[in-house]
Amino acid sequence: MLDWLRFLLASIVVLVHLGFVFPGPIDGQLAVWVFLALSGWLIGGILLRTPQQELPRFYFNRAVRIWIPYGFAVAMLYGVAAFKEGVDEYWWKYLFYDVTFTHYNFTVFPQAMTEMPMEGTGNNYWSISVEEQFYLIAPFMLSFSSRLSRVAAAAFFALAVFFVGVAFLPIAGGVVAASVQKRFGDWHLRKSGRLAVAAALISSFVLLWFVRDFIVMTFFSVMLVLALSVPGNRSRTALFFGAISFPLYLNAWIGIFAANLLARPFQLPAIATGLFQFSLAVLAAVACWYCIDRPVRARRDLWYTRRLGKTAAIAAYLSVMIGWVGEYVLRWYGIVD
Repeated sequence: MLDWLRFLLASIVVLVHLGFVFPGPIDGQLAVWVFLALSGWLIGGILLRTPQQELPRFYFNRAVRIWIPYGFAVAMLYGVAAFKEGVDEYWWKYLFYDVTFTHYNFTVFPQAMTEMPMEGTGNNYWSISVEEQFYLIAPFMLSFSSRLSRVAAAAFFALAVFFVGVAFLPIAGGVVAASVQKRFGDWHLRKSGRLAVAAALISSFVLLWFVRDFIVMTFFSVMLVLALSVPGNRSRTALFFGAISFPLYLNAWIGIFAANLLARPFQLPAIATGLFQFSLAVLAAVACWYCIDRPVRARRDLWYTRRLGKTAAIAAYLSVMIGWVGEYVLRWYGIVD
C-alpha cells in the first residue's frame, strides 16, 4: 500500500501545480507532509535496525538514491532556465540553495515565485532539503548507543523544528511512530490498534476541514502512514508506480513543458490540457526512472565501499554547512537580502 501512497502523493503535488483543486484539506502541502512522515517512518525504522558500524552504508545508500536523480533534475532545470531565460543573480542564488540542500531554510515564499527560474519551477525541491538534513541528524538519535549523543541530537532536532521550520514535524512524527513500533511491536496491526488508528485518522482529517494546523496535519500524516503500513506481498505494478514517484516529483516539469509545446496549436479544454500535461509528466518520470533510478538501484551494492560511505557522509555534512555559512556570508556583504 505504501508504494501506491507514494505515487498518489507525487501525483497530487503535480496536479495541484497544474491547477487542479481537490476537496477539503487535500492539497500539495498536505501531500508533502504525508510524504515526509512516510520518510520518517521508513528511514527511522531502518536506522533503528542499523548498528553504528553500518552507518557508512546507510549514508552511501541515501546519497546514491537521492543525489544522482536529484543532481540530474537540478542540472536539467537550471540548464534549461539558463538557455531559456539567461543567468542572473537569482539563478545563482537558488542553484546555491538547491545544491547545498538549504532550499527550505532560506527560500521565502511567495517572493521566491517571482525570483526562481522559470516562474518557480522546481519550488517543490524544498522538501528534498528537509529530508537531507533529517538524514544527517537521525543517525545520532537512532543508531548511536551513547545516551548523550541521542539526547543532544534530539535536542538539536527539536531546536531545528522550533527555529528553522515546522516541516521537520512530520518527519519527527514518523520517527516517533517507528520508535514506538520498535518498543511495542506492530501494535497498529492488532485489532485494537487498527481501530485506534482509523479513529485518529478520520477525526484528524475531519478536523483539517475546519482547522489548518501543522500539528493536526502531522498527526493525520502519521496516522495515514500507520493505517497503510500493512505487511504483504508487493505486486510488480505497485513496485513500479512506487519507484517512479520520486522522478515524477522531481521531473514532472519536463513532461509538462513538452505537453505545452505539443498542445499549443490546439484549443483544448482546460481539463483536457491538464490531463495531457499530467500524462506526459508520468511518461517523463518513467523515462527518468528507466535511465537513472533503475540502473543506479541495480548497481548500488556493487559500487559500495566503506570508504565511499564515509566520504558520502562527510560530503553531506559539508554541503549543508557550506549552505548555511555561505548564506550568512552573502547576507553580510549585502549580496542577498
